[in-house]
Amino acid sequence: MSARCLLPLTLLTLASWAGAAITTAGAGPLPPAASAPGEAPLTVTVQPGDTAFGLARAHGLSVEVLLALNGLSGPELRAGQVLRVREVPPYTVQPGETLYSLARRFGVSVDVLLAANTLPTDTVLRAGQVLLVPAPGPGVPAPVVAVQAPVPVAPPLPAVPVAPAPDVLVPEPLPADAVAVPPPGDWRGAALALLGVPYVYGGTTPTGLDCSGLVLQVFAPLGLSLPRRSADQAQVGEPVSPGELQPGDLVFFDTEGRGAVTHVGIYLGEDEFVNANSYRGQVVVDRLLSDRYWAPRLVGARRVLSPTTYAAGR
Repeated sequence: MSARCLLPLTLLTLASWAGAAITTAGAGPLPPAASAPGEAPLTVTVQPGDTAFGLARAHGLSVEVLLALNGLSGPELRAGQVLRVREVPPYTVQPGETLYSLARRFGVSVDVLLAANTLPTDTVLRAGQVLLVPAPGPGVPAPVVAVQAPVPVAPPLPAVPVAPAPDVLVPEPLPADAVAVPPPGDWRGAALALLGVPYVYGGTTPTGLDCSGLVLQVFAPLGLSLPRRSADQAQVGEPVSPGELQPGDLVFFDTEGRGAVTHVGIYLGEDEFVNANSYRGQVVVDRLLSDRYWAPRLVGARRVLSPTTYAAGR
């Protein structure tokens, strides 16, 4: 090729390159490419110092869109608040999913999820069902991750001997500075002393408990040998009807809609029970028969305490 042919081609290439550079510079920084489905975060938890402007910019939104996604009337935020940062299309229920698990996944309460889809409180989801997923309301707590700071090591309290059984897991002794120590035989005091302990799946110590682990932690010092799993605990003791419940009775629930026991709590009286609640992330006291979530999922109750032990914890 001759030099006369190369010169126009070179100038054309330079001109094309310069034009592309000017176009890019004039448009400002290009927005980040959208993440593939399933990779982009659905929600973020507001950290101290975060602002609506900063979060909107970080996720490629305007402040107005961020507020609209979360039903907010103003840009005021508070630490711990959960905000939606992208639209959620209608969700198709997968096999094994429940209202409880989906509510926790999307950062809303079961009641809000039911209301958004005009479903009755006793609804059992079916695979393939399509649900509208509402935005989390202001102040909805972030899902709790079972990670904790180390608990200071302290001399353990003497453990009360418990008759061993093949399927019984004896809880570890309480650290002396972890919870207040109730008087011997005071099951109620022992249960309420554990309020606020984080929910940890498989946990059986005051550093983290699941629902059946809470039952073991409260009743093992009384000499009761109970199975580890809530479904097995539901076979121990005497059956009790809801109208005959007494404080200290175990109450059992089907939270997955499969007709099997998946959760247990300890009845306190006055329509309240204490339980290690995975949705709320800790040991809490909930209402029983007057609660829209728990009442339709109650599947039975058992009396495992002797009359003497029952009286000691009243």
